[in-house]
Amino acid sequence: MENIDKSSKNKYYPTWESIKTHQLPQWYDDAKFGIFIHWGLYSVPAYAPPSGELGSIDWAKWFYMNPYAEWYLNSIRLRSGDTWEYHKRRYGEYFDYELFSYIWKAERWDPNEWAKIFREVGARYVVLTAKHHDGFCLWPSRYTDYNSYNRGPKRDIVGELTNAVRSQGIKMGLYYSGALDWRYTDQPITSLEDLLYVRPHTYTYADYAYNQLMELIDRYKPSVLWGDIGWPEKGREDLKYVFAHYYNTVPEGVVNDRWDGIWKDFSTKEYQLSISPIQGKWEMTRGIGFSFGYNANEGPEHIISEEGLIELLVKTVANGGNLLLNIGPKADGTIPELQLQRLKQLGNWLNINGEAIYSTKPWIRSESRSFEGNKVYFTNRDNNLYVIVFGSLESRSVTLEDIEIGESVIIQMLGTNQNLNFRYGEDKKLSVIFPEEIQESVAYVIRITSEELRG
Repeated sequence: MENIDKSSKNKYYPTWESIKTHQLPQWYDDAKFGIFIHWGLYSVPAYAPPSGELGSIDWAKWFYMNPYAEWYLNSIRLRSGDTWEYHKRRYGEYFDYELFSYIWKAERWDPNEWAKIFREVGARYVVLTAKHHDGFCLWPSRYTDYNSYNRGPKRDIVGELTNAVRSQGIKMGLYYSGALDWRYTDQPITSLEDLLYVRPHTYTYADYAYNQLMELIDRYKPSVLWGDIGWPEKGREDLKYVFAHYYNTVPEGVVNDRWDGIWKDFSTKEYQLSISPIQGKWEMTRGIGFSFGYNANEGPEHIISEEGLIELLVKTVANGGNLLLNIGPKADGTIPELQLQRLKQLGNWLNINGEAIYSTKPWIRSESRSFEGNKVYFTNRDNNLYVIVFGSLESRSVTLEDIEIGESVIIQMLGTNQNLNFRYGEDKKLSVIFPEEIQESVAYVIRITSEELRG
């Protein structure tokens, strides 16, 4: 019998002991900003009540006023509420959701245009919903004809976007809904508890999910394997085979934490940014509005502001996380103008200040307030401390308390070449003087270069 060396470098075996030796790749920790894409049959009706962000609505009411347009099928199964009333008016009471698979054409979709936009706005990775809870697949799966290659667009959306994104030097990841597939259940989800029980519970479905996930790994080699709401209980042990195969196929791949807590490379938060410390690498995800899938009901009053978006990225990175910001394209394949506007605003800010974001680490403290009242966040890299300042600069200075900068110090504002004047006293107060003329921004970044930075 052949003697197998289980300590072989970059070789993983289908045991949890082996899988847990996988370490977070540097690229993911350095990336900081990715684009999430929810696009599918739900983009045709594009409807949900814009009732508020996740966490702002009591769970007893959430599913009946669900602002997530990608949950359209579940919402109409309730046969009650705003989405159901809309469906009856627009399509009729007996219009089956699966008929959208013949209506959806994606006639204006250009994957290369998307990929170029993602590069221009500073995204370092992309995650596409290959299969959401409605069960419709965006690739030509050999395990079902309910996919975008056989119906609707008649295109391998996963494959085309993967090639386009990678051609721009961006990592490509895939989302797969394993525990939920509404083609295999009839009962609507009405509560958090239902998420655990209104699932396919057969060995046949567990094999189906396993085969499709392995198919995605083998065919597209995604840099991120993004699961959601768990995995079929009858296929739970299959995951060690999935993850071992995945890491052997994509050694620098990463896995999120939504596999019923079995294994993760990083944790996730959705909309609600936790104020408590988060152990290990994590990722914040949310839509630009209240929904992930495109919701035609959302207007300017429902989407995050430019300042709010930039602060969300900065606060996330200052606390050791990445921001996975979602877009919900229209059914025709175009990115809604309001979403595109926010992406470009964030990209413009990163174009000037990205040095304070990419490849940085959290500092001794993540945030503070200046003596003048400005909200301030900190990141650092090498011998550089980045002080990211929000709010008005009417006083033309920012004073930081309890900071040690050493003797040899250079202070500059990103986007300018000149050194800034500053005052530093024995009380460890650092007062940085801004130039008279600076380009207006929602957040300014001061770079403090010193070999003796402490705070």
